[in-house]
Amino acid sequence: MSEPARRPLRPRVTMALMLAASLLAGCASAPPDYVTQTKDPWEKMNRAIYSFNDKLDKAVVRPVASTYTRAVPEPARNRFHDFLTNLYEPVTVFNDLLQGKVKQTLQDTGRFLVNTTVGLFGFFDVAQHVGLPHHDEDFGETLAHWGVPSGPYLVLPILGPSTVRDTGGRGVDLYLNPPMDKLPPRYRNGAVVMYGLDTRVGLMQANASIDSAYDPYTFVRDAYIQNRRYNIYDGNPPEQDEYQDYEDESAPAAASAAAPTATSAPAPTTAAPAAGSSAKAATAAPPAATSPPPVKERE
Repeated sequence: MSEPARRPLRPRVTMALMLAASLLAGCASAPPDYVTQTKDPWEKMNRAIYSFNDKLDKAVVRPVASTYTRAVPEPARNRFHDFLTNLYEPVTVFNDLLQGKVKQTLQDTGRFLVNTTVGLFGFFDVAQHVGLPHHDEDFGETLAHWGVPSGPYLVLPILGPSTVRDTGGRGVDLYLNPPMDKLPPRYRNGAVVMYGLDTRVGLMQANASIDSAYDPYTFVRDAYIQNRRYNIYDGNPPEQDEYQDYEDESAPAAASAAAPTATSAPAPTTAAPAAGSSAKAATAAPPAATSPPPVKERE
């Protein structure tokens, strides 16, 4: 009697294992600083998309999030937040592994197992009480650890702030989440929508800061870039110049070349309004984000 044929590994699992094996041949190290140097050459297009997102947010998304916070008690919202966080935990585990963070991979795997079983499918974050805190890793951060530059800043319709690198990372993260993949389409789509709503609720505290900013577009852009830098370096980014020209890298050189002579008056300079810096949001998710430091844990 012949043995039953073995099912081959799924392509996505094979890809993840191959990438992990090649990466773990070395040890994890901090990414080079250039991977977080983000410019904004597409500002005109980005501002148009930001304007569309902002109108949609104020007309639909923000009122829905506000109604949700009023209608659903905070303990119930926290339980649902924990469930959604646990549902996306495999994405963090895969990216831990691909970044060569062996210890964190084991911790987050244990966290997922504990919360899925003892925590009743993640509705209760039991793991944080046994020394397994939540980490947040995505494939955009993994690419940064591999030395891939961020590319230009990019505002996505509905989804909000991103970069070329992080936009590609979003698609890979969807591909690396087996639990979500096994859900029927209607439940999977529902989970995606609820995840977006939960993320928007977590950003409600940023509304006043964004609305009162001199230039909300600049505020959100700078906050997103600072937040991503903070996450990529796991909360310990290297020192960086306080001001950054997002439009033209050659500006400093041009300015020095045009230094005033004894017979010419100095050229007037204008300074763009500084974007505010504030506390880091739980995820720099659309439509707006706040900048570091880390978010308060939900019980």
